[in-house]
Amino acid sequence: MTSSSLDRFPDELIRHILLYVSPEDNVLNIQPVSRRFYHIANEPLLWRYLCRNAFTFWRPEHYFFAKLSDPRPTTIEWKKLWLRRKGQNHLIKRLLDEILTTRYHQLKNIQRICRFGYDAKDFLLEQCHVDESHDDVLARRYYANSALDSIHRGMAVEVWSKCYETGTDPYSGLDRALGAFDLFVLHDQPQDLEYILSTLDTLAHRFMLEHPEHEIMSTRQKALALNRWLRAQNLMGMENEIVNYHNLRNCLLGHALSDDEHPSLPIISSAIFASVAERLGMSSACCAFPSHVHASVKAPPGMTLDGDVEEDPKAEPETMYLNPYKWDGEVTLDELRRALVELGWTQGSEVFLRASPVPIIILRTAANIKAATSRIQNLADRSGEPIEVEAKRLRAGHPDINVEAAKYASMWAELMVKPVSSVHWDHSLEAFLHSFAMSWGEDAWIVRKYLLPLYEQFAASQPHVRNRAGWENVREILNMLDNLDRREAVVTRRWTQEMQERVRYRIGQVFRHKRYGWIGIINGWAAGSAGLPVPHYLDGYEDEVQSPTTSPRSSGDRLHSEGLGLRPQLARVFYTCMSSKRPRIDRLRVAQNSIEIITDPNLIPESLKFLAGKYFKRFDKETCTFISNIKESYPDD
Repeated sequence: MTSSSLDRFPDELIRHILLYVSPEDNVLNIQPVSRRFYHIANEPLLWRYLCRNAFTFWRPEHYFFAKLSDPRPTTIEWKKLWLRRKGQNHLIKRLLDEILTTRYHQLKNIQRICRFGYDAKDFLLEQCHVDESHDDVLARRYYANSALDSIHRGMAVEVWSKCYETGTDPYSGLDRALGAFDLFVLHDQPQDLEYILSTLDTLAHRFMLEHPEHEIMSTRQKALALNRWLRAQNLMGMENEIVNYHNLRNCLLGHALSDDEHPSLPIISSAIFASVAERLGMSSACCAFPSHVHASVKAPPGMTLDGDVEEDPKAEPETMYLNPYKWDGEVTLDELRRALVELGWTQGSEVFLRASPVPIIILRTAANIKAATSRIQNLADRSGEPIEVEAKRLRAGHPDINVEAAKYASMWAELMVKPVSSVHWDHSLEAFLHSFAMSWGEDAWIVRKYLLPLYEQFAASQPHVRNRAGWENVREILNMLDNLDRREAVVTRRWTQEMQERVRYRIGQVFRHKRYGWIGIINGWAAGSAGLPVPHYLDGYEDEVQSPTTSPRSSGDRLHSEGLGLRPQLARVFYTCMSSKRPRIDRLRVAQNSIEIITDPNLIPESLKFLAGKYFKRFDKETCTFISNIKESYPDD
């Protein structure tokens, strides 16, 4: 069809056709046709439509969804907005390609992607689901997921960082504060903070539709009706609590709202009630009762809970209590006080009957998550049994990785919410820095933005200045990661026939540990452990029987770096590996005589296949080996 024949089409028809033309074709092929086509193809309402359909996720700074409802949409530069997002995607693609090409500045490039926030999410989601035919499918999926997960974690930490902002109501934002924990295990799923907030909005709207008399109800009547209704929707409590009570998913607000069975701990049940009640105009909050959290509802100012005028205007507002987790009805104040006495609280118990500030509920949720992850670790000897599987099952992601991520979330919450003047803040720091440096280095941008200022505030507030080094010093750990990221690859070659014979196994081979039975993938080797990649970690058994080491860590899997007192062992051959034993430790050392090569792909855990993308491009089923993506370090493998 020629341009002259198109010229006979009315503007309305051309506008309709352009809705089905890609923005790229619009710019490159339609606009140059004629002045008339240029004008129609640049109309703001068309580009508004293209922006809306091309990108699902937007950084808050764009105010995109507010712009969509703007009564004057033609005054907004929609095409400029689309071009900006398109240019960002080109840059993100280039950064991801660099990450897949070289390990030099790999963390820096991941962090550059993360700083785009939700503007990067559409592209990263595409890469998370890239087709198996891609030559680097494992690496592409792994690093896209890593960047996306880090973006989600950054959003969660930002929520917690605002708890103590000047002017912030300490009792508001409970839904966001608890929903932030879900972001650490969100991955590629849609149940983000906006999902949580919109679901709670929908519940409030449904309640109003099904209870048209709600406007004339007293506060007590409305609270009881809401509690009964939420429990009837199966949104409170759980089935078979004796077995399921400590399952990880019960600690997560987003999971409780989206899971078909809606399981939740008392704290989450009470938070759901309080969040919906607030949307219905009630003053509701959680009460951090010792046995389990309850919900409270206060009477409106100057009124009683039953809708009467309060006789004493100076009196404290009347408060009612509910236990959404267990009962439809109200819990009396006398019942709660008796329970406190039975629990041994005879003094200072009134604090448990007051509405708890949001930071207290965050810390209590973090404690629940720690308890759940600790229980899962205690079930390790029952791996694969239903009780162990259910304890760590979430909607997406690999269970063992999710457990580590949930524990990491609880560490972040404690550091962001506890006052830096508290001695407990310092006690939480060392364990966090270990976990961060060893397993979550891509979060350096979050640590630098949110934790470093708190650390410097803490250090400056100490009455006795002392030299804080290593795992006590946030800045030193960040500098260590930066230095490792800037290191040029150390090339290890199989120069001689003797070396070929001594180093029997190659990068990418899959093995079973002869003594302990766990599955690993070789990702490094050296004839003598001093030549292994830095950093690497010592398996407890290998450490005990083969090489005494001094280390800044006290546990079995210890960070090893040059100059820590290792005896030269030039005659021995060592490897580093990724293992099913410790999914977030990617450089676990193992001796050659502990390796038994396997050739059955079905023996490789799915979580290990996913994590393999950190060092490998793809998996070759025929040879049961992973194709190396670290040729710059091991060119002969």
